[in-house]
Amino acid sequence: MGTGDNDMKAYINANVILEDRIVRTNVYTENGKITAVTEEHLPADQIVDCKGLYLSPGFADIHVHGGGGFSAMSDDPDEIVKMCRAHALRGTTSIVPTTLAAPVKRLQRAMDNISAAKARCKDANILGIHLEGPFLSMKKKGAQSPDNILIPTEENIAALLDYSDELLMIGAAPEVENGMRVGEEAAKRGIVASIAHSDADFSVAEEALDHGYSDITHIFSASSAMHKNGIFREVGVAEAGLALDGFTAQFIGDLRHLPYGAIKLIYKAKGPDKAYAITDGLEYSAMDMEEGTVIMQENGQAVVYEDQVMKLADRSCLAGSVATSNLLVRNMVKKCDIPLWDAVKMASLTPLRVVGFADRKGKIATGYDEDLILFDEDINVKYVCVQGNTVLNNS
Repeated sequence: MGTGDNDMKAYINANVILEDRIVRTNVYTENGKITAVTEEHLPADQIVDCKGLYLSPGFADIHVHGGGGFSAMSDDPDEIVKMCRAHALRGTTSIVPTTLAAPVKRLQRAMDNISAAKARCKDANILGIHLEGPFLSMKKKGAQSPDNILIPTEENIAALLDYSDELLMIGAAPEVENGMRVGEEAAKRGIVASIAHSDADFSVAEEALDHGYSDITHIFSASSAMHKNGIFREVGVAEAGLALDGFTAQFIGDLRHLPYGAIKLIYKAKGPDKAYAITDGLEYSAMDMEEGTVIMQENGQAVVYEDQVMKLADRSCLAGSVATSNLLVRNMVKKCDIPLWDAVKMASLTPLRVVGFADRKGKIATGYDEDLILFDEDINVKYVCVQGNTVLNNS
């Protein structure tokens, strides 16, 4: 951490990314909070000369399984802290460690460990916990272990949803037996219910809106979409996510899970306030990887790194990304022609709004947390500050 991090600080000579534009202005902070955004030169104890770099709200990744060689499923909370630091060094100041499908007792243990990591992590804001599964569709299991996909019962729904006050999101398939019940019970507790690994058709996904579901997990990935049934076409979860205003939609922006045209479609259909970028990063995101590296995941699934993405070892499907949030923003801007301020919003304010933190994070505005990053034209991160504490300074 930097010295004097809680003094009055001035960020000068910055191209400041606001919600809907970029302006050349100054940003002032004190005690980890933004106190002014103004062209005026105010007194400050510490000057951060941004040298014309972009000053942005820190990124928020609310669906990420690991990083830096460490898993969100680790039994060592310090490894989860290291995972979060690896992503913080690439601009992710807020993070929601995400579990894999697993037995209920194993997921309870994972929640304990993420909570313990949250209490001791200073280099990133661990906002809470995201359970991806275990109540998923076997038909759309993707890289999830089939042995760990469970049928929701009243007992195991309660055993997970009541276990931790820090549970923010659960991904489930509404069409499986008692699947709608998962959404209802999550909504009662203020937990976001996301349609995940689902083979539901459009009408079932639409009905799920009335049963507590409000989000789509990695849209188009491990989700039903338009296909022919006989001579007629049917549509599914992906089209429901695009067409229905009640859904927000996650997308993996690594340009491996989805081609650039799909990201342009998602952006056009949902806009930057309803679509948001996730990494879905595995343990070996936020680090350098050698082509052909094989890893055995905690869930027993072997994966291999090829073509800048993780695949199941048998190459039957993608297993997760090795992306970081700055790469997602770079892809949106450079490959998908999305304005920088919208790309940043989809990697910060919008996911933070989904999980309930947009009143204090994800925006450069008076009263917001000093979760700030600096990056260049290619979204290479040079400086990271988390609630007033300097985590990286290569500017």
